Amino acid sequence: MESIPAVFIVEDEGIVSGDIRDILIGLGYTVAGIASSGETALEKIRDTQPDLILMDIHLAGKMDGIETAELIRRDYAIPVIFLTAYADKELLDRAKVTGPYGYIIKPFDERTLQSAIETAVYKHGMERQLRESEATTRLMVDATRDMLFLIRADGRFLVVNKALAEHAGASPDMLNGTSAYDLVAKGVLTPRMACWQLDARGEKRLSFEEQMTRGWFDVTICPVYNKSAIPEKFAVSIREITMRKLAEETMKNNAEYFRTMIEETAEVVVMLNPDGTFSRESPSFKKALGYGQEEPLKPSFFDHLNLADWQRAKQVFSEVLIHPGMAKPVQLKFEKADGSSCSIKGILNNLSDNPFIGKIVLNGWVT
Repeated sequence: MESIPAVFIVEDEGIVSGDIRDILIGLGYTVAGIASSGETALEKIRDTQPDLILMDIHLAGKMDGIETAELIRRDYAIPVIFLTAYADKELLDRAKVTGPYGYIIKPFDERTLQSAIETAVYKHGMERQLRESEATTRLMVDATRDMLFLIRADGRFLVVNKALAEHAGASPDMLNGTSAYDLVAKGVLTPRMACWQLDARGEKRLSFEEQMTRGWFDVTICPVYNKSAIPEKFAVSIREITMRKLAEETMKNNAEYFRTMIEETAEVVVMLNPDGTFSRESPSFKKALGYGQEEPLKPSFFDHLNLADWQRAKQVFSEVLIHPGMAKPVQLKFEKADGSSCSIKGILNNLSDNPFIGKIVLNGWVT
Protein backbone atom coordinates (compact mmCIF):
# COMPACT_ATOMS: atom_id res chain seq x y z
CA MET A 1 0.00 0.00 0.00
CA GLU A 2 1.41 3.39 -1.02
CA SER A 3 2.01 5.89 1.78
CA ILE A 4 0.16 9.22 1.77
CA PRO A 5 2.55 12.11 1.05
CA ALA A 6 3.05 14.57 3.90
CA VAL A 7 3.15 18.14 2.57
CA PHE A 8 4.63 21.15 4.36
CA ILE A 9 3.33 24.64 3.51
CA VAL A 10 5.53 27.74 3.56
CA GLU A 11 3.29 30.79 2.98
CA ASP A 12 3.35 34.17 4.75
CA GLU A 13 -0.34 34.92 4.16
CA GLY A 14 -2.40 33.12 6.78
CA ILE A 15 -5.62 33.00 4.77
CA VAL A 16 -3.82 31.55 1.74
CA SER A 17 -1.95 28.93 3.80
CA GLY A 18 -5.26 27.94 5.43
CA ASP A 19 -6.92 27.52 2.05
CA ILE A 20 -4.02 25.40 0.80
CA ARG A 21 -4.19 23.24 3.92
CA ASP A 22 -7.93 22.63 3.39
CA ILE A 23 -7.38 21.72 -0.26
CA LEU A 24 -4.59 19.29 0.64
CA ILE A 25 -6.69 17.56 3.28
CA GLY A 26 -9.61 17.39 0.85
CA LEU A 27 -7.34 15.71 -1.68
CA GLY A 28 -6.27 13.13 0.89
CA TYR A 29 -2.80 14.44 1.70
CA THR A 30 -1.30 14.87 5.16
CA VAL A 31 -0.29 18.40 6.17
CA ALA A 32 3.04 18.10 7.98
CA GLY A 33 3.08 21.74 9.08
CA ILE A 34 2.82 25.40 8.14
CA ALA A 35 5.38 28.20 8.38
CA SER A 36 5.16 31.87 7.43
CA SER A 37 8.90 32.53 7.07
CA GLY A 38 11.97 30.76 5.78
CA GLU A 39 13.63 30.73 9.18
CA THR A 40 10.62 29.10 10.86
CA ALA A 41 10.23 26.67 7.97
CA LEU A 42 13.79 25.38 8.34
CA GLU A 43 13.27 24.73 12.08
CA LYS A 44 9.99 22.85 11.59
CA ILE A 45 11.13 20.90 8.53
CA ARG A 46 14.08 19.56 10.48
CA ASP A 47 11.66 17.99 12.94
CA THR A 48 8.81 16.94 10.63
CA GLN A 49 10.80 15.68 7.61
CA PRO A 50 7.90 16.05 5.11
CA ASP A 51 7.74 14.34 1.71
CA LEU A 52 7.14 17.60 -0.18
CA ILE A 53 7.20 21.36 0.41
CA LEU A 54 4.93 23.99 -1.15
CA MET A 55 7.04 27.15 -1.04
CA ASP A 56 5.83 30.68 -1.72
CA ILE A 57 8.65 32.54 -3.46
CA HIS A 58 7.83 35.85 -1.72
CA LEU A 59 8.14 35.48 2.05
CA ALA A 60 8.29 37.84 4.96
CA GLY A 61 11.58 37.80 6.82
CA LYS A 62 15.28 37.85 5.91
CA MET A 63 15.05 34.96 3.45
CA ASP A 64 12.75 34.63 0.49
CA GLY A 65 11.44 31.29 -0.77
CA ILE A 66 14.31 30.78 -3.19
CA GLU A 67 16.99 31.14 -0.51
CA THR A 68 15.00 28.86 1.82
CA ALA A 69 14.59 26.24 -0.92
CA GLU A 70 18.34 26.26 -1.58
CA LEU A 71 19.06 25.46 2.09
CA ILE A 72 16.40 22.73 2.09
CA ARG A 73 17.94 21.17 -1.01
CA ARG A 74 21.40 21.27 0.56
CA ASP A 75 20.46 19.94 3.99
CA TYR A 76 17.41 17.73 3.49
CA ALA A 77 17.00 16.90 -0.24
CA ILE A 78 13.21 17.33 0.05
CA PRO A 79 11.39 18.23 -3.20
CA VAL A 80 10.07 21.81 -3.41
CA ILE A 81 7.25 23.23 -5.55
CA PHE A 82 7.26 27.00 -5.82
CA LEU A 83 4.09 29.07 -5.43
CA THR A 84 4.05 32.55 -6.94
CA ALA A 85 1.53 35.20 -7.99
CA TYR A 86 3.70 36.12 -10.95
CA ALA A 87 6.72 34.63 -12.68
CA ASP A 88 9.15 37.01 -14.37
CA LYS A 89 12.26 35.64 -16.10
CA GLU A 90 14.74 36.97 -13.55
CA LEU A 91 12.86 35.33 -10.71
CA LEU A 92 12.59 32.02 -12.52
CA ASP A 93 16.29 32.07 -13.37
CA ARG A 94 17.09 32.41 -9.66
CA ALA A 95 14.64 29.68 -8.75
CA LYS A 96 16.05 27.21 -11.30
CA VAL A 97 19.32 27.01 -9.39
CA THR A 98 17.55 25.34 -6.45
CA GLY A 99 16.31 22.46 -8.63
CA PRO A 100 12.57 22.90 -8.01
CA TYR A 101 10.11 20.12 -8.84
CA GLY A 102 7.53 22.50 -10.29
CA TYR A 103 5.88 25.95 -10.28
CA ILE A 104 2.28 26.81 -9.51
CA ILE A 105 0.94 30.22 -10.45
CA LYS A 106 -1.60 31.70 -8.02
CA PRO A 107 -4.53 31.44 -8.06
CA PHE A 108 -4.72 27.71 -8.77
CA ASP A 109 -7.35 25.00 -8.60
CA GLU A 110 -7.34 21.60 -6.91
CA ARG A 111 -6.55 19.70 -10.10
CA THR A 112 -3.48 21.84 -10.81
CA LEU A 113 -2.20 21.40 -7.25
CA GLN A 114 -2.79 17.65 -7.20
CA SER A 115 -1.12 17.15 -10.58
CA ALA A 116 1.94 19.14 -9.49
CA ILE A 117 2.25 17.22 -6.20
CA GLU A 118 1.85 13.76 -7.76
CA THR A 119 4.38 14.58 -10.47
CA ALA A 120 6.90 15.92 -7.96
CA VAL A 121 6.52 12.95 -5.58
CA TYR A 122 6.91 10.46 -8.43
CA LYS A 123 9.92 12.27 -9.89
CA HIS A 124 11.60 12.50 -6.50
CA GLY A 125 11.00 8.79 -5.86
CA MET A 126 12.53 7.83 -9.20
CA GLU A 127 15.53 10.07 -8.58
CA ARG A 128 16.03 8.50 -5.15
CA GLN A 129 15.96 5.01 -6.66
CA LEU A 130 18.45 6.11 -9.29
CA ARG A 131 20.77 7.58 -6.64
CA GLU A 132 20.56 4.39 -4.59
CA SER A 133 21.26 2.31 -7.68
CA GLU A 134 24.22 4.50 -8.61
CA ALA A 135 25.55 4.33 -5.05
CA THR A 136 25.29 0.54 -5.07
CA THR A 137 27.02 0.35 -8.45
CA ARG A 138 29.77 2.66 -7.22
CA LEU A 139 30.34 0.46 -4.15
CA MET A 140 30.57 -2.60 -6.40
CA VAL A 141 33.04 -1.10 -8.90
CA ASP A 142 35.19 0.32 -6.10
CA ALA A 143 35.22 -2.98 -4.17
CA THR A 144 37.32 -4.72 -6.82
CA ARG A 145 41.06 -4.33 -7.36
CA ASP A 146 40.49 -4.53 -11.11
CA MET A 147 40.77 -1.23 -12.94
CA LEU A 148 37.35 -0.32 -14.37
CA PHE A 149 36.36 2.69 -16.43
CA LEU A 150 33.89 3.94 -19.02
CA ILE A 151 35.45 5.98 -21.78
CA ARG A 152 34.06 7.97 -24.71
CA ALA A 153 35.22 7.26 -28.23
CA ASP A 154 37.27 10.47 -28.11
CA GLY A 155 39.25 9.15 -25.16
CA ARG A 156 37.57 11.10 -22.36
CA PHE A 157 36.83 9.29 -19.09
CA LEU A 158 33.15 9.20 -18.10
CA VAL A 159 33.41 6.96 -15.02
CA VAL A 160 36.55 5.76 -13.23
CA ASN A 161 36.82 3.41 -10.24
CA LYS A 162 39.19 3.79 -7.28
CA ALA A 163 41.59 1.08 -8.45
CA LEU A 164 42.47 2.96 -11.63
CA ALA A 165 42.58 6.28 -9.79
CA GLU A 166 45.04 4.84 -7.26
CA HIS A 167 47.30 3.58 -10.04
CA ALA A 168 47.17 7.06 -11.56
CA GLY A 169 47.83 8.78 -8.22
CA ALA A 170 44.57 10.71 -8.39
CA SER A 171 40.93 10.50 -7.32
CA PRO A 172 38.06 9.29 -9.54
CA ASP A 173 36.60 12.80 -9.64
CA MET A 174 39.93 14.23 -10.78
CA LEU A 175 40.10 11.75 -13.68
CA ASN A 176 36.49 12.04 -14.86
CA GLY A 177 36.38 14.21 -17.99
CA THR A 178 40.14 14.01 -18.59
CA SER A 179 41.84 12.26 -21.48
CA ALA A 180 42.89 8.64 -21.07
CA TYR A 181 45.92 9.39 -23.21
CA ASP A 182 47.37 11.38 -20.30
CA LEU A 183 47.60 8.06 -18.43
CA VAL A 184 49.14 6.41 -21.50
CA ALA A 185 51.89 9.03 -21.40
CA LYS A 186 52.42 8.28 -17.69
CA GLY A 187 52.67 4.54 -18.29
CA VAL A 188 49.47 3.71 -16.37
CA LEU A 189 47.66 2.48 -19.52
CA THR A 190 48.75 1.24 -22.92
CA PRO A 191 47.21 2.71 -26.10
CA ARG A 192 45.10 -0.44 -26.56
CA MET A 193 43.83 -0.20 -22.98
CA ALA A 194 42.78 3.37 -23.76
CA CYS A 195 40.92 2.09 -26.86
CA TRP A 196 43.23 4.05 -29.16
CA GLN A 197 42.15 3.43 -32.78
CA LEU A 198 40.20 0.40 -31.61
CA ASP A 199 38.53 -1.54 -34.43
CA ALA A 200 35.49 -3.08 -32.75
CA ARG A 201 33.99 -4.51 -35.99
CA GLY A 202 30.61 -4.98 -34.32
CA GLU A 203 32.06 -7.14 -31.53
CA LYS A 204 30.27 -7.17 -28.18
CA ARG A 205 33.42 -8.08 -26.28
CA LEU A 206 37.14 -7.87 -27.01
CA SER A 207 39.72 -9.57 -24.79
CA PHE A 208 43.50 -9.58 -24.89
CA GLU A 209 46.56 -9.73 -22.65
CA GLU A 210 48.90 -6.76 -22.43
CA GLN A 211 52.42 -6.58 -21.01
CA MET A 212 53.79 -3.44 -19.39
CA THR A 213 56.95 -2.74 -17.43
CA ARG A 214 55.03 -3.30 -14.18
CA GLY A 215 53.54 -6.64 -15.20
CA TRP A 216 50.93 -8.50 -17.24
CA PHE A 217 47.28 -7.50 -17.54
CA ASP A 218 44.13 -9.17 -18.82
CA VAL A 219 42.02 -6.57 -20.66
CA THR A 220 38.33 -6.80 -21.58
CA ILE A 221 36.63 -4.07 -23.62
CA CYS A 222 32.87 -3.93 -24.26
CA PRO A 223 31.89 -1.38 -26.94
CA VAL A 224 28.65 0.58 -26.50
CA TYR A 225 27.09 1.25 -29.90
CA ASN A 226 24.74 4.04 -30.96
CA LYS A 227 21.74 3.59 -33.26
CA SER A 228 24.03 3.78 -36.27
CA ALA A 229 26.07 0.81 -34.96
CA ILE A 230 29.05 3.06 -34.28
CA PRO A 231 30.85 2.59 -30.93
CA GLU A 232 30.50 5.81 -28.94
CA LYS A 233 31.68 4.47 -25.58
CA PHE A 234 33.82 1.63 -24.26
CA ALA A 235 33.48 -0.17 -20.91
CA VAL A 236 36.96 -1.39 -19.94
CA SER A 237 38.05 -3.91 -17.31
CA ILE A 238 41.76 -4.44 -16.58
CA ARG A 239 42.96 -7.19 -14.23
CA GLU A 240 46.59 -7.73 -13.27
CA ILE A 241 47.68 -11.32 -14.02
CA THR A 242 51.43 -11.06 -13.41
CA MET A 243 51.46 -13.81 -10.77
CA ARG A 244 49.38 -16.07 -12.98
CA LYS A 245 51.72 -15.56 -15.93
CA LEU A 246 54.75 -16.31 -13.74
CA ALA A 247 53.06 -19.44 -12.43
CA GLU A 248 52.21 -20.54 -15.99
CA GLU A 249 55.79 -20.00 -17.07
CA THR A 250 57.10 -21.90 -14.04
CA MET A 251 54.64 -24.71 -14.71
CA LYS A 252 55.67 -24.85 -18.33
CA ASN A 253 59.35 -25.04 -17.39
CA ASN A 254 58.71 -27.68 -14.72
CA ALA A 255 56.53 -29.74 -17.05
CA GLU A 256 59.24 -29.62 -19.71
CA TYR A 257 61.85 -30.64 -17.15
CA PHE A 258 59.72 -33.52 -15.90
CA ARG A 259 59.01 -34.68 -19.46
CA THR A 260 62.73 -34.70 -20.22
CA MET A 261 63.45 -36.58 -17.00
CA ILE A 262 60.88 -39.24 -17.86
CA GLU A 263 61.99 -39.71 -21.44
CA GLU A 264 65.74 -39.65 -20.84
CA THR A 265 66.10 -41.35 -17.47
CA ALA A 266 67.55 -44.88 -17.26
CA GLU A 267 65.38 -45.51 -14.21
CA VAL A 268 61.72 -46.49 -14.26
CA VAL A 269 59.34 -43.50 -13.94
CA VAL A 270 55.57 -43.89 -14.23
CA MET A 271 52.90 -41.21 -13.78
CA LEU A 272 49.45 -42.59 -12.87
CA ASN A 273 45.96 -41.15 -12.73
CA PRO A 274 43.85 -41.68 -9.55
CA ASP A 275 42.13 -44.68 -11.17
CA GLY A 276 45.47 -46.38 -11.88
CA THR A 277 45.52 -45.69 -15.63
CA PHE A 278 48.74 -44.46 -17.20
CA SER A 279 49.28 -40.73 -17.60
CA ARG A 280 52.87 -41.02 -18.79
CA GLU A 281 55.67 -43.54 -18.52
CA SER A 282 59.40 -43.51 -19.22
CA PRO A 283 60.83 -45.48 -22.16
CA SER A 284 62.77 -47.55 -19.61
CA PHE A 285 59.50 -48.83 -18.08
CA LYS A 286 58.20 -50.07 -21.45
CA LYS A 287 61.60 -51.58 -22.18
CA ALA A 288 61.61 -53.37 -18.80
CA LEU A 289 58.24 -54.92 -19.63
CA GLY A 290 59.41 -55.93 -23.11
CA TYR A 291 57.27 -53.46 -25.09
CA GLY A 292 58.45 -51.47 -28.05
CA GLN A 293 58.38 -47.68 -27.77
CA GLU A 294 55.47 -47.42 -30.24
CA GLU A 295 53.66 -50.42 -28.78
CA PRO A 296 50.79 -49.45 -26.45
CA LEU A 297 50.64 -50.70 -22.87
CA LYS A 298 47.50 -52.16 -21.33
CA PRO A 299 45.24 -49.35 -20.01
CA SER A 300 45.93 -49.81 -16.28
CA PHE A 301 49.11 -50.09 -14.25
CA PHE A 302 47.49 -53.02 -12.40
CA ASP A 303 46.91 -54.90 -15.68
CA HIS A 304 50.69 -55.51 -15.85
CA LEU A 305 51.17 -56.78 -12.29
CA ASN A 306 51.84 -60.38 -11.38
CA LEU A 307 48.67 -61.83 -9.87
CA ALA A 308 50.45 -62.56 -6.59
CA ASP A 309 51.31 -58.85 -6.10
CA TRP A 310 48.05 -57.41 -7.42
CA GLN A 311 46.18 -57.19 -4.09
CA ARG A 312 49.19 -55.78 -2.18
CA ALA A 313 49.80 -53.16 -4.88
CA LYS A 314 46.12 -52.15 -4.70
CA GLN A 315 46.34 -51.64 -0.93
CA VAL A 316 49.51 -49.53 -1.13
CA PHE A 317 48.11 -47.49 -4.01
CA SER A 318 44.82 -46.84 -2.16
CA GLU A 319 46.66 -45.73 0.98
CA VAL A 320 48.94 -43.38 -0.92
CA LEU A 321 46.04 -42.04 -2.98
CA ILE A 322 44.11 -40.64 0.02
CA HIS A 323 47.19 -38.96 1.54
CA PRO A 324 48.66 -36.20 -0.69
CA GLY A 325 52.41 -36.02 -0.19
CA MET A 326 52.73 -39.63 1.09
CA ALA A 327 55.55 -41.82 -0.22
CA LYS A 328 55.69 -45.60 0.25
CA PRO A 329 58.46 -48.04 -0.72
CA VAL A 330 57.32 -50.87 -3.01
CA GLN A 331 58.77 -53.91 -4.75
CA LEU A 332 56.45 -55.42 -7.31
CA LYS A 333 56.58 -58.18 -9.90
CA PHE A 334 55.32 -57.41 -13.39
CA GLU A 335 54.36 -59.68 -16.25
CA LYS A 336 56.37 -58.89 -19.35
CA ALA A 337 54.97 -58.92 -22.87
CA ASP A 338 56.48 -62.37 -23.52
CA GLY A 339 54.91 -63.88 -20.36
CA SER A 340 58.05 -63.77 -18.22
CA SER A 341 58.40 -61.63 -15.09
CA CYS A 342 60.52 -58.74 -13.90
CA SER A 343 60.78 -57.05 -10.52
CA ILE A 344 60.72 -53.26 -9.99
CA LYS A 345 61.73 -51.70 -6.69
CA GLY A 346 61.09 -48.06 -5.88
CA ILE A 347 58.96 -45.37 -4.23
CA LEU A 348 55.27 -44.70 -4.87
CA ASN A 349 54.60 -40.94 -4.35
CA ASN A 350 51.32 -39.03 -4.18
CA LEU A 351 52.17 -35.76 -5.94
CA SER A 352 48.55 -34.87 -6.70
CA ASP A 353 48.84 -31.60 -4.74
CA ASN A 354 51.87 -30.51 -6.77
CA PRO A 355 50.51 -28.09 -9.42
CA PHE A 356 53.32 -29.02 -11.80
CA ILE A 357 52.71 -32.79 -11.62
CA GLY A 358 49.33 -33.59 -10.06
CA LYS A 359 49.73 -37.39 -10.37
CA ILE A 360 50.71 -40.56 -8.51
CA VAL A 361 54.35 -41.25 -9.43
CA LEU A 362 56.35 -44.49 -9.25
CA ASN A 363 60.09 -43.91 -9.36
CA GLY A 364 62.29 -47.02 -9.21
CA TRP A 365 64.59 -49.42 -10.94
CA VAL A 366 64.59 -52.98 -12.27
CA THR A 367 66.08 -55.53 -9.88
